[in-house]
Amino acid sequence: MENFPRFLEEWTNRTLTYNGSMVVMFQSKFATAAWVNIGVYYNPPIRNWAFDQNFSDPTGSKLPPATPSASTLVRGTWRVAQPKSTNTVMTL
Repeated sequence: MENFPRFLEEWTNRTLTYNGSMVVMFQSKFATAAWVNIGVYYNPPIRNWAFDQNFSDPTGSKLPPATPSASTLVRGTWRVAQPKSTNTVMTL
């Protein structure tokens, strides 16, 4: 993960601060070799990375818009309301 974002600019003695989440959806078919000659053609920044704790919110109220989510449907029991009944309570 440390080289997931490819820094092509000159980052010597500079700090990148990132607070968020990164997701790798699949393994790369092209960039598969280990990094070599660091400092010759690649000068990474000082990485100040952290996981944004808002992503741990179980209610989802602090997540960014359009964040994927999953739901579970739990099968329960039903009670049939009698005709002309004003009782709208259903037991699940």
